[in-house]
Amino acid sequence: MNVVTKTSTSWFSRLGGALTGAVFGFILLLVAIVALFWNEGRSVATYESLVEGQSIVVQADAARIDPALEGKLIHIESAVVPAGDVVDPDTGLSASGVIGLARKVEMYQWVEEKSSKTEKKLGGGEETVTTYTYSKEWSEDALDSSKFQESAGHENPEFWLASTETLVETAKLGAFSVAGSQIASVGARQALPITDETAAQASEALGYPGEGRAVTQALYFGADEKAPQIGDTRIRFEKIVLPDVSIVAMQKGDRLAEYTTGNGYTLFLLAAGRETSDKMFADSQTENVILTWVIRVAGILGLFIGFALIFRIFSVIGDVIPFVGSLIGFGTGLISFVLAIAVGVTVIAIGWFAVRPLLSLGLIAAVAAIVWAYSRYVRKQQAQPAA
Repeated sequence: MNVVTKTSTSWFSRLGGALTGAVFGFILLLVAIVALFWNEGRSVATYESLVEGQSIVVQADAARIDPALEGKLIHIESAVVPAGDVVDPDTGLSASGVIGLARKVEMYQWVEEKSSKTEKKLGGGEETVTTYTYSKEWSEDALDSSKFQESAGHENPEFWLASTETLVETAKLGAFSVAGSQIASVGARQALPITDETAAQASEALGYPGEGRAVTQALYFGADEKAPQIGDTRIRFEKIVLPDVSIVAMQKGDRLAEYTTGNGYTLFLLAAGRETSDKMFADSQTENVILTWVIRVAGILGLFIGFALIFRIFSVIGDVIPFVGSLIGFGTGLISFVLAIAVGVTVIAIGWFAVRPLLSLGLIAAVAAIVWAYSRYVRKQQAQPAA
């Protein structure tokens, strides 16, 4: 079933919206500039912290605690032995030899999707046609049907059980102990099979005895899994397993904690399996480079959107004659793109210069020398035919 609505916006309303958008655009520019500048400092500080850590890390034997390494940055490789079973608090399902147990709950619900098409009108106004489409899908999110455009006939029941993750309190790494929350992030996930017996136990623990049953490795609540109805619920469980782990951290008694480097940044490196400290530091440096570029791109995109919001008022003014507004919008889009690149690169350069002035000056001098040498070579080549 589709529901179609039409809305009209006057030129004056659009003009007011453009002015409001310009304010948000200015705020977005400030946020993007601050983020870009901060990112350069963060990137360099992280790099220096990792370099310092790699230069002082000590290989330790996980089987015994060496008092001489107290407070130092150590690297260990060890098998992981969880201290006890992990039990899901609501269903009572348990798993042994694992770091954690993840519960994923999905309900069969009405889902609303909308698509809009806007057409400019002579005089600067706009008409928007919005089509709302409704379908039934499995979703882990609780969808509030009261906010649907057409809620009648598309009511979703209350989402009665949330997804969650339960972790083992502690795990042994040889002679060392760590919290499950410290190492769970690098664990692999495996489906926990649901049997008729465990389904009956979980169903009773949830307060619905006899209603839940085992269906394709899931606990299913509903009449027919082949023809699900609105409100049917399926619950899947995943074991978080980690047979071996490698850690770079500070030795603190029989515990492992974050190590603070000279610039105030902290180190706690994790890797599934057995890896050397050199590889762990190299991987962390790669992650730092990737994160740096992700933030750079996001910052420049934020600048582009900010400038576009500020200049949008000109295209709205031009929309009194629709094609004029479109031409102005294309032009302001190009200007926004150029300004975003220019401002973004400038902020990145200033941020880099602020944290590494000597290196920045050296790079500038090197680039200047290359440009000078190339220009001299070109002039020499041009002068030879004349001679």
